[in-house]
Amino acid sequence: MTGQPLAVAVAVAVAVAVAVGVTLGACGDDGSPTATGTCGGDMTEPLDPGSARHVLPGAPEPDYASDPPTSGAHLPGAGAGGARRQPLSRPEQVAVLEEGGVVLQHRDLDDRDRRRLEALAADDIVVAPNAGLDVPVMATAWRQRLRCQTVDAPALRAFVDAHRGGGPAAE
Repeated sequence: MTGQPLAVAVAVAVAVAVAVGVTLGACGDDGSPTATGTCGGDMTEPLDPGSARHVLPGAPEPDYASDPPTSGAHLPGAGAGGARRQPLSRPEQVAVLEEGGVVLQHRDLDDRDRRRLEALAADDIVVAPNAGLDVPVMATAWRQRLRCQTVDAPALRAFVDAHRGGGPAAE
């Protein structure tokens, strides 16, 4: 190729490279699109096959398809919402989600960010620590997950608004 066809080919290659770079730059750690740059795209998880099972208090914790779980075996009834100082067990988390609640979990936040996250707590929104997270903030709802690198209140509110009331027991 010489002359004008070569220039067109180079222009197309540059445009593709820029488009790919922009797309990759706007993705979360898992490759999903980001809402605001600090949270990965809202992801739908497959239904855990144990979702119809109840876990009795004191029983061993079952295995889950995801961690933190977005469905699966759970305690009967929903846990109370609000800000917690202690982590929720996985069966407690799923009980909240099944009833249409949202769980916002965090690790390694300073006091200011923890208070900002706790400001989102409500009757059907639980905020709790979880030292096992691979990101600082994780929002879960029934079969939904949002991973955040910071307390991104607008992205977390949008997640809550989109998914609160979505559990099978809430329908």
